[in-house]
Parts: sequence; C-alpha cells; structure tokens
Amino acid sequence: MNLSTATRGGERITKQRNLFLALTILLSISTCALGIKTLIQEERIIIVPPLTSEVMISNKKVSSSYFEQMTMVFLNTLLDLSPADILHKRDWVLKYTSNSDSGFAKRINEYFADAADKYQTFDLVTYFTVKNMEIDESRGEVIAHGILTSRYGKHGFESTPTSYRLSFEFSGGYLRLKEFEAVVEDKNEPQVKKG
Repeated sequence: MNLSTATRGGERITKQRNLFLALTILLSISTCALGIKTLIQEERIIIVPPLTSEVMISNKKVSSSYFEQMTMVFLNTLLDLSPADILHKRDWVLKYTSNSDSGFAKRINEYFADAADKYQTFDLVTYFTVKNMEIDESRGEVIAHGILTSRYGKHGFESTPTSYRLSFEFSGGYLRLKEFEAVVEDKNEPQVKKG
C-alpha cells in the first residue's frame, strides 16, 4: 500500500468524522432548544362535550351551533334530574359557571338547593325535551322551548310546555353559563322567572 494513498484515506476518514461530529453537535443543540421550548411554552387543551355538529370559535365569537350544543349539555344537566343525581349535577354545572360575578354561582346554588328539597319531598324525576331554540349570538343568550316531563312518585305524571333562557359568557376558550331561568309566557308579554 502506498503511503500517499494511506494518508488520503486517513484525511478522508478525519473529514467524515469531523462532519459527523458537527452534525451530532447541531442535532444535540436543536434537541435541547426544542426541549426548552416545550417546557416554557404554555398550552391549553380544551376538551368539550361530544359535539354533533361543527362549531366555530374566533375572536371571542362563537357560532350558533356551539351555543346550541352547549345549551343542550346544560339543559340536560339542569333539568334532567332525580333525587339521586342532583348534587353531582350541581357540582358539574358550577365547574362551568362563569366566575366573573359571584352572583352567577350563588343563583345556581340556590336553584339546586330548592330542587334538592322539592325532588326529595315529592320523589320527583324530571327531564326536558327541546322542541326549538332561539339563539342570540350577539347577546350570548339562548331561549329553549320544549316539554318538561315530571314524574311524582310512582303514579303522578305531568308534561308541561316550558321555555328556559340561558345566558353564556365566552371565557377561557369555552362558553361558561351565566344565568339560567324559566321564561313564563304571559298572554301579553313574556316574563322571566329566575331559576
């Protein structure tokens, strides 16, 4: 073997080693930078209840389909009640109640306290079937019209056409409940009964 050939082979191996060393250092630096970015970056993952239609959220505005879906979730939690699940549903609703005013949570607590007494006393079970909704995206309000079905004990049964108004606030990336109340329809003008 020729000395010059061996020298060229050694130089080539040295260049390859230096290239791989430089690439290894570069990859190590980029991996460390990515790791630091991941640790520093704050990300929120918002899990919403299962949605059956597409929703749009942009610039603190939400689509009417999102209002509709969230109204269905809250109506099921607020009105589909039995003595066994009132406290659990109260706790769930309070988790998603707006905290911009302490009065919102206070009214929800009062609603569930009144419901707990009534449902225990009369062995009451209710569920609400939505017929249609009026959605006002600009005010963040939904009025749901439907049938409230009540069962008293083993023999009493009643179905009543009823409407409920829910108002929402967009906060923390999702809609939070502000107010929930029954809408009492008078022949001349609809009135709102706080719930």
